[in-house]
Amino acid sequence: RDADRVAGLLEANGILDVRLLVNRVRADMIKNNDMMSVKDVQEMLGVPLLGAIPEDTEVIVSTNRGEPLVLKKKLTLAGIAYENAARRIVGKQDFLIDLDQPKKGIFQNIKEFFTGEDLD
Repeated sequence: RDADRVAGLLEANGILDVRLLVNRVRADMIKNNDMMSVKDVQEMLGVPLLGAIPEDTEVIVSTNRGEPLVLKKKLTLAGIAYENAARRIVGKQDFLIDLDQPKKGIFQNIKEFFTGEDLD
């Protein structure tokens, strides 16, 4: 709702180069239909997607410490997603991380590899 209002205000004020950055994405909630998917949000707003940032407790810790998440030595999915979005802002091509699907554990990936079936 807020994003739709902001997009309308930007357009009304002649700001047309608008892109969407969806944050706090939780694949488990999307799968249970408790949260709209990134694609659904993008289609509803009609704004090109800049990126999607997954929910990550490291964002809170990093913010509280005043340390940029993207400078941490330990890579996080949120940090990578932020870096990718920043690269797209300056015009570099980069991939979008699919956050609509819950993360699979290593054992689930190994089982799927050997059985040849997707367990979702």
